[in-house]
Formats: sequence, C-alpha cells, structure tokens
Amino acid sequence: MCRIYGYLGRGLDAAALDAARDIQLAGGPDRQRHVGGEGWGLGCNRLAIQDPSHGCQPFTNADGSLFAVFNGEIYNFRAVREELATHGVRLDGDSDGSVILPYYTLHGDAFVDRLEGMFSIAVVDLRVEPRLKLWCDPLGVKNVYYTADADGVAFSSELPGLRALLGKPNEVEPSAVDAYMNWQCLPDGMSWHTGVSTLLPGERLTHDGRTVRRERSSSLGAPRSGEEAEEYGLTSDGLGGLLTHEVARMSLQEAPIAVQLSGGLDSSALATLLSRRRTDVTGFHVTHEGDHPSDELSFAREAATHAGVPLEVIELRQAELPELVPAMVAALGTPNATPHSVSAFVLFREMARNGFRVCFTGDGADEQFGGYRRYSTALAGDEQHWPRRYLDRLSLVPEHQYRDLYTPAYREWLDTHGDSRRRALELLDRPAPSRLERILDFDRTHKLPALNLRKLDHLSMAHGIECRVPYCQPAVTRFARALPDELKVVGSHRKRVLWDVGAKWIPEAVRGRDKQPFTFPVGAWLRPGTVLWDFVVDVLDRPRLCSSGFLSEPAVRRVVTEHTRGADHARLLWGLMILELSFP
Repeated sequence: MCRIYGYLGRGLDAAALDAARDIQLAGGPDRQRHVGGEGWGLGCNRLAIQDPSHGCQPFTNADGSLFAVFNGEIYNFRAVREELATHGVRLDGDSDGSVILPYYTLHGDAFVDRLEGMFSIAVVDLRVEPRLKLWCDPLGVKNVYYTADADGVAFSSELPGLRALLGKPNEVEPSAVDAYMNWQCLPDGMSWHTGVSTLLPGERLTHDGRTVRRERSSSLGAPRSGEEAEEYGLTSDGLGGLLTHEVARMSLQEAPIAVQLSGGLDSSALATLLSRRRTDVTGFHVTHEGDHPSDELSFAREAATHAGVPLEVIELRQAELPELVPAMVAALGTPNATPHSVSAFVLFREMARNGFRVCFTGDGADEQFGGYRRYSTALAGDEQHWPRRYLDRLSLVPEHQYRDLYTPAYREWLDTHGDSRRRALELLDRPAPSRLERILDFDRTHKLPALNLRKLDHLSMAHGIECRVPYCQPAVTRFARALPDELKVVGSHRKRVLWDVGAKWIPEAVRGRDKQPFTFPVGAWLRPGTVLWDFVVDVLDRPRLCSSGFLSEPAVRRVVTEHTRGADHARLLWGLMILELSFP
C-alpha cells in the first residue's frame, strides 16, 4: 500500500513531485522515491507490507523504457509469478508489485484484466513515444485523482497531493454541492474542482502527450458465468469455499492483522476465517461515550470469543469531536456525510498506535448480497415511484428538502446544466436481469466505491493502515452477480446466502440479532448544549457555501432553529457541517 503520484507533460518538474510527496507522507511512511525524465515523472510513498525488503518503487525494466508505481495489493501475484516463470522471467523477493512491469510486457494493457486484488497502477511507457497509463481496480477500492487535457496529465492518490503537484488551485466545480446532497459524497468521476476527476471503477486512462483516451474494461468485475460457479457452486457452501479461499490469499503477509469487529454478520465471519489461519489476529471495536440503543459492544465481545481473538475496545468521547472532525475531514479530502466516518477515523488511529498495519473490514457484503432494508422496500415499491424513493433513501435528505436549501440562482443553474438526481436516475435505469440486480449493480459500481471504499482508503491510510475488503474481491463480485435473486433477497429476508454460510462462523447471539449499520449517535450528541452542538453551530455560523452562492443562509439558519425547537435535523446538520468544513 502506498501513495502514488506523477505526470506527463504539463510543464511540471521534480519540485512538483517533491511537493506531492511531502503532503502524502502519512500514507507512505517507509520510503519515498520519485524518478523522472524529459516531460514525465513518477513517485511513490511506500507503506511496506508484503516483503518490505523488496518491492522498492518506482519499478523499472532492464533497459529503462518502462516505469511503474502502484497502490494496493495484488492477491494472485504468486500465480502470476508462476506464469511469468514459464516465459523465463525470474523475480527477486516476494513483493506483489514486482510482477507489474513483466506482466505488462507479456500481455500489454490486458495484463490488468488478469489481476485479482485492489489497485491503482500507473505506467510510463517510453518504448515508442512517451505514454502515461492509469488503471483502477474493478470496484474502485484504490483510486487516483487526475487532471488530463491536451497539455498532459497529472495524478495523485489524494486530492491534496494533486493540488500540490499542480501548484495552483483549481476552480470549484459548481455541480459538486448538489452531487454531495444527492449522494452524501462526491460520486466517482467527480471532485471539488473543475477538470479534476477520479477514475471510474475498472477504468483505464492513456495519455500520449497530445490526446487522452478513457475506456472501461469489459472484463473487469463483469459476470463471467461458470467460472466461480463451476469451481465452488452457486450455493451457500460454494460461497463459503470462495470466501475461505479469498481470505487465505489476502492474509499471507507477516504483519499481524486487525479486524474491524462491529458485532454483525460480515465482520464476525471474517474474524473466524482469519483466526483459523493466523494466531496474530485482534478485533477492534468502537463504542461511544454514554448509553445508546445502538451500542453493539456485547455482540462484538460474543463474536471475538467465538472466533478466539482478543478484542480492543475504543471509546469515542464527545469532548474529542471539535479536534477529531476537522482532522477527519482533512484526511478524507472529499466530503462524506456518514457520521460514523469519525468512528472509523478513531478506530484506525488506535490500530496504528497498537502497532498494526493491516486491517480487514466487512465492507461490500451488503451491496454484493442484498443486506440493506432499503432493498426490500424498493422491491415492494410500484414501478413508477420506487427509483426516486430509493435515491431519496441514499441522499442526505429527500430531494425536495435539499433543493429548498439552495439559492434561486443555484437551482436555476442546476436546471440548465443538469442536476445530480437526473444522472443518478439514468444510472439506476440501466438494463439488468431483475429489479434487484439493477439496484445492487447501481450500489456496487456507484454508491459503494464513492461513499464507502474511498472513505476506508483515505481514513485508514491517514494512519498508515492498509484496509483489506474480502467481500469486494473481483471473484466475489462475479459470484454475487451470478447468484439467483432468491438467494439474496426474498421479502424481508436479506443477504440469505451469507446468513446461511455464516451460521457456522458466528455465535448464536449474532445469528439472532437484527441488521444494524455501523452507527454513530449523532441524534443524541447533536442537541443544544452539547459539545457537538456548539461546534456545528459555530461552523455553520460562517457559511462559505452561502457566501459563494450555493446555499441560502436564511434556509440554513431555519434548519438550525427548527432543530432547537424539537425537529430532528441531526443528520442534515451534520452533513452541512461536513460540507462546509470540506469546501475548498
């Protein structure tokens, strides 16, 4: 795991690489190095996990015509090494990244279709004419920010790194505020700045110094019927075999393993699978000061005991929030409205303080196998209205409410240029075998990468922690897509196949509990007179979003006033506070 950055053209130089390096040290504390030539440069800040004594980046070939940097993990790298050996290629050490350039040389751009893992990869190819190529894994677990035009391309793992590389601020993208209100984040392909994007899941970008070409692989993450089905079978036992295999090849490194243990099905199953292979697994769980109905500590303790792993419990206190929230927002580099982001930030901080560098999380299981209550609601809805109602459940607040917060001028601009809800409806309307698969594919390829996976990557790497997500492996995605609907959602019974296989991996207490998302007591803590209330009101008392013409100041003040009088606007106020703190 690393932080990578680089450029082709654009008049940049080694000083720009130095600036991008220095602002991303937290995510790559072990070694920093960059290389460059006429009109190009690549750099990497390394967090050394797999074979720390080898795998120094940037990688290069024997004649210096190819260079590469890479962020992430390639879990099938040993199979790739065996294939390379049949072609006479021998590699030193046991680093996964060392296979990239030989494999690229062997298969060309199609090499990435053969990789299993999470990754963003950059290659500078000087063999014919200088070209810079960027790739992103199928679900966007690891991504990059980039800007590309006729003058060249520049990229970085983090948005502050790209700002430092370019040395000048970009204009604010007007549609970003509306996108955040609709998605609770900025969807993939968007950033705060005009002309600055992220790669889409499974996307490849190529720049030859004059033109830019973008394409999404037809095979990355696509359903390949028969592959996993033949090997494992489309049953709960088949899923059990697949998950056991994926966890095994994702846990080969020597470093000890932390697991984010919420006390639910997904993380409890991972804790058991990991403890069967390793003796150095530790569970981590966040609680929140005070008594809350959403507290899951008892379930987490049951799960840890069942798996046979120790459990570290971290209590998040209200008094910490005025310092924690701005630090979390800075680490994200992009707005994310989910209140439990601050809990995750604290969790990764404590893992790092306890000497861990690798963490497993259960993210992606609900999107793959249909775990959220909103899926059942959407399946029961009428054909005409369910799409908008479904998207309202994903928004910060329903569409009509957040549009009421906009200035008349901003609403008029959106009506002219197109708003985020219109685009989301188009994405949700893409053909699929069933309504359920339409919804799940929308969540897998749009909501999950932007809202969940980007958050995981940035919050964990801010503390030098590598997050691994077995439920987001390409093979698991293919398996999930091939499953019939009745093994995922039937009425109010959701994630059926995972509950069936997980029954043998989790304690009885977890088997009998209701589904609950990772929570943060925003409603209890955001009340007049609390530390969090004073902080939020202070942030919204000087709203740059209003002075910049996006939000109506009277409308924002009305939300604050209504909350003091008993209305529940806690999630909205939290989301507006995050947006204001994140605004560039």
